[in-house]
Amino acid sequence: MPIVTSLCLAAALAAPVAQADPMFDQAVLHETRIVMDPGDWQALRDDFRSNQFYAANLSIDGEVVLQVGIRSRGDGSRSGEKPGLKIDFNKYVKTQEFHGYKTLVLDNLVQDVAMMRERLAFAVFEAVGIPAPQIAHTRLTVNDEYWGLYTLVEAVSKPFLEARIGEKSGNLFDYEYAFPWDFSFRGDDASAYVPVPLQPQTNEDSLDPAGLIDFFRRINGATEASFVAEVTALLDVPRFLAYLAVENALAETDGIAGAEGANNFYLYQYGGQDRFVFIPWDKETCLASSSWPLFQRMDGNVLTRRLIADPGLRTLYVDAVERAAAFVNARFLLPKLEQTYAQVREAALTDARKPYTNDEFELGIHGLRGVIAAREEDVLAQVRAAR
Repeated sequence: MPIVTSLCLAAALAAPVAQADPMFDQAVLHETRIVMDPGDWQALRDDFRSNQFYAANLSIDGEVVLQVGIRSRGDGSRSGEKPGLKIDFNKYVKTQEFHGYKTLVLDNLVQDVAMMRERLAFAVFEAVGIPAPQIAHTRLTVNDEYWGLYTLVEAVSKPFLEARIGEKSGNLFDYEYAFPWDFSFRGDDASAYVPVPLQPQTNEDSLDPAGLIDFFRRINGATEASFVAEVTALLDVPRFLAYLAVENALAETDGIAGAEGANNFYLYQYGGQDRFVFIPWDKETCLASSSWPLFQRMDGNVLTRRLIADPGLRTLYVDAVERAAAFVNARFLLPKLEQTYAQVREAALTDARKPYTNDEFELGIHGLRGVIAAREEDVLAQVRAAR
């Protein structure tokens, strides 16, 4: 396979420009208000591991939508003290949408002491040309009681697919972490993949899982001689390598090459095609260290290991990491950090339900500044050594 040059790679990664929705305007600290039966709110908190929906009225920046469904959400972030929430606008009113969306996420920010890592990470993905969900901070009030600082996060759903991927007719899967998985082939039985760990989000009633099964069969079963050609038929390889490059430039501990196996992504199969694309999700554990190996755990995932084993693709990956470093640095990220910090500081300090103290929050911001300031030098030194 011919190796893609840096200029071609930039062109290949060019993504459709997102039409920013006002509720994700990052220049604003939004106000989200929920009104619901106090007993239901208590039940949601008491049984926070459940996906039971409750009826509520919701407003964002004064715009009201009635009779929405609300439930607890998250994996490691699930909490009864400060619940993460999924909003389902058409749970009880079947045709109801809000700004074109059927669902919305309210992230409780309990896994990131600085309360802004995901917002910064998505900015880097976007800068490199990889579509990421829209995100903005908000204050959350439930029944007139302040529940803390959250983020509004765009759901990866049909509106996102249409705006950012270019079509929405295919099969979208949400990777729900259930066990350590390195993308090894799990056999021909669809139940080994769906709905766990890959939960269908589109075409649920008419899903044909054959393409999904074939994807994992081929990335595992292709011979060394045919692997690059076969995976290129299934995946935009430069784009996927750029995705990996961003995760490692960001020192991501819980991504595709995560410490406990693959995690935190959506997988989309284009409509009527055998080709797939990965979509980033849940980046609260990034920027973990100023020093992070460029090939961290890449040998622990079948797909990443086999791609990097090809000398040309290894070079392409290293080039992509260098491109990502142009955005994981003080020039690009520190102004965004300081803008966000100024915007959310009061809301964060008065958030009595966050699982850390105000001093820990301030130290978390200070530490994040240090990681960002040092990250580029570490990346570029490793890039030079890898060439």
